Amino acid sequence: MTAPRPFLMAALAGFLFLGCKDAGTNGVPDDPPVISGLSATTVAVGDTFTVSGSNFGAIQGESLLFLNECSTPVVASWSDGQIRVLTPNIGATISVRVQVGGRESNSVGLGISNYVTGDVSYACDIRPILNFGCAISGCHVGPSPQSQFDQSTYSGLRAGGVKFGANVIKPADSSGSEIIRAMRGTASGGLARMPLGGPWVNSGVPDSLINRVALWIQQGAKLN
Repeated sequence: MTAPRPFLMAALAGFLFLGCKDAGTNGVPDDPPVISGLSATTVAVGDTFTVSGSNFGAIQGESLLFLNECSTPVVASWSDGQIRVLTPNIGATISVRVQVGGRESNSVGLGISNYVTGDVSYACDIRPILNFGCAISGCHVGPSPQSQFDQSTYSGLRAGGVKFGANVIKPADSSGSEIIRAMRGTASGGLARMPLGGPWVNSGVPDSLINRVALWIQQGAKLN
């Protein structure tokens, strides 16, 4: 997973220069984030819950919401006092914390009522793979993704762009899913092995990660 970036010094520099107590450089609050509570003590996979508190920042930017050690959950909305997030399938009990400007909040526990052991999580297993090697600048990320195939969001991934369309992911049929074929270099139409840029341009996506994506598809390609 991508390591969080240290923005604390930038925030402090903004404080010294502007003498502002409310927000530092790039909108990073000067005070550390604090979680005051969650909208529920137990939620189900796929439910949206709310993290309430202060000093989260008006926009997410480079800030991170951690569910256990997963820093790529699907965030529905982000404001200075509330974050709404989709519940992933990552454990029966998880810890929730926020990192803003390199500083971390307190941790709050949350139960997941329908966690399934062995189910691959889109948010915490698949997104990190795509964000690292596919949904990167110049490739499959907005505002102008290659082949109109935006892999930075679940809806964009399932849409498949102009080349793959609905065939990009066929739930319960990973061998027939074009995204798996593209990663293995066997996509229809004679397309070259993907990705064509980024850190895996020469080696290709590691087989272990392709197999992870394939398992997620076999399990239904859920937004989990």
